[in-house]
Amino acid sequence: MKKEEKIEFNLGQPISGWVPVYFKSRDFILEFTSSKIPENPTDKLCEALILIASGVESEMCWTEQPICYFFKFIQTEKTYCFTIDETDRHGQNRTEIFRENGGFEDLIMPIYRGLKKWTTLEYGPSDWKKIEDSKLDKLTELVKKRKTA
Repeated sequence: MKKEEKIEFNLGQPISGWVPVYFKSRDFILEFTSSKIPENPTDKLCEALILIASGVESEMCWTEQPICYFFKFIQTEKTYCFTIDETDRHGQNRTEIFRENGGFEDLIMPIYRGLKKWTTLEYGPSDWKKIEDSKLDKLTELVKKRKTA
């Protein structure tokens, strides 16, 4: 019997600099379309996952213009905390809209899997910039170390 994941994270097909983002945890659902401006959020997500897999707190931003969603990863002892903050319509005044505590497998792995699955999609360079292989390799290496530790 397959273990049901508490968190579901998916990225859709990027088109003209916009990528659909879907996040679900139990009864909380967040769907939006993020811009690659001012920074590429898929690169930033990969970097944030590299940091948290290394035990370093990290945060990245998805821009829906003018609203932003901040994904924050925190490690405390052997548990993790994942939060999502949302800005107001002026891109300011952050409000926490989601918080979950749990293990690496429960919180970090579903986001990692969603990102890795997304990297297999085919799209043109005008639609979105691919994550560098070296970053993905580093992330995969760190995740493998975590799983065997």
